[in-house]
Formats: sequence, C-alpha cells, structure tokens
Amino acid sequence: MNSYHIGGIRRMKLAGKNVLITGGAQGIGQGIAFRFAREGAALFLLDVKSKELEATARTIREETGMRVETEVCDLSDVGRAAEAAGQAWTTMGGIDILINNAGIAVREPFASIPLTTWNKIMDVNVNAMFALSQSVATRMLEQRRGGSIVNMASKNGLAGSSMLAHYNASKGAVVLLTQSMAVELAPHGIRVNAVAPGFIDTPLDRKLKQQDRSLDLTARTPMGRTGTVEEVASAFLFLASDEASYITGTTLVVDGGHLANAGEL
Repeated sequence: MNSYHIGGIRRMKLAGKNVLITGGAQGIGQGIAFRFAREGAALFLLDVKSKELEATARTIREETGMRVETEVCDLSDVGRAAEAAGQAWTTMGGIDILINNAGIAVREPFASIPLTTWNKIMDVNVNAMFALSQSVATRMLEQRRGGSIVNMASKNGLAGSSMLAHYNASKGAVVLLTQSMAVELAPHGIRVNAVAPGFIDTPLDRKLKQQDRSLDLTARTPMGRTGTVEEVASAFLFLASDEASYITGTTLVVDGGHLANAGEL
C-alpha cells in the first residue's frame, strides 16, 4: 500500500495522527512504526528493550523527520501498561490510533507448562492489551473523538497447534476481545480490528525455530515462503487508516494461505 496522489500532490494516509505502538523496538512493531511514520504519523513507542527502542526511534526521526516519543515499559506489569497509555495520551495531546503489537511466545509441551509462564504470556498478550485499550478508549470516549485500535492476533488464535497452548489461547482471546470491543465502541466512532499473521520472518519466529530445529514453517503454506514484516505492516496500515472506515470487528489473516490449507494431508 502506497500513499496516493491528488492533483500530483502526495497525500500521506496518517497525516496529523498520533499513534501509540507497543513492542515498537524490533520485528513487526518496528516495521509498523517505520511505515506509519512514512505516512505522516507522530509516534509514541513502548517496549521493554531500552537500547533497541531508542535506536529505532532515532532512526525513524532521522529518516522521516517525524516526532517519535518513547517509554520503556514491561507489559507483563499490567498496571504499568495502563499508566504508560495515560502518559502517551498526555505527552502526545491525545491518541488517534492504538497498535497493540507486543507479544511473547514459548514452545513447550502442554503438560509441562509452568503456571508462571502461562500467566506471563497472558499478561503480555492479553491483559496488557486489555489495559492499554481500556485506558485509550476511555479517553477517546470522554473527549468524544473517534479512533482506531488494531490488535496483534495470530493464525494460532484461529486454529490449534502443538507446543504453544498458552500462546494459542492468548491469541484466541485477542480475536474475541477485538470483536467485543468493536461492538461496544462502534457507536462512538472507534473501530477495533486485528491482524493475524502466519509465519513471518521476525526475531520471535527465528527464536521459535531455534527451539525446535525440526520445524518447517512453510511446509504447508501454499505461497511457499515466510511473510515479511513489511507485508504485515501494510495490513496494520490499511486497518488503521480511513481506507478501512467501514471495517470493524474483523481479523485480517496474513499467512500466505496457511490456514486455507488446513485440510491438506
């Protein structure tokens, strides 16, 4: 998706928008941040990795000239996540778009999952998303301003798989949370959608493959390759922008046809 032209003038899709992005230091979150800044958005990035976060912010500022604010935040601390959302709102003078991108995953057998790991994955992938969304949406409602929230789901939230019971459950929760938020917030001009990537070339996916060398991530993917960060960022841009003005409560799958091939032997 590229910016479009009217009368020969390039019009940026997110000009004048303030965007809060979680997990913005690397991977898909970083890709979304770069893409949104190139489309005219001012950014507030949250991440637990301070060095990577500042490096990303500095590069975006240098390449795009856009405003980029940052805050180091561990989203497993759900109370801190809600505080960070409020800080972002105050710092930016309001948030127009919230991108709940941050997430974690660990590959391990269901019977061996420690409760501590289950709880941490739920805190980062679901509970922090809830807290951030509630914080931002409440302020949007109070100021009677519309907005867009786009959540990071996964193909794993739409179909089961082994070794990822906690991650899969968390992403299934994201899909239903997205739909429920969309229904309640639509009358107030707030759209809520999700993106469900398949196997994308990111640090997280590479880490999962290192944990299990037998993984062939694209064996059943009809397009025969992993996706790119840029391809997922394009989906987030579409759903966040006015081009998706009549779309809410949907989960856009970006997986190279993997789920469509579920019946293949």
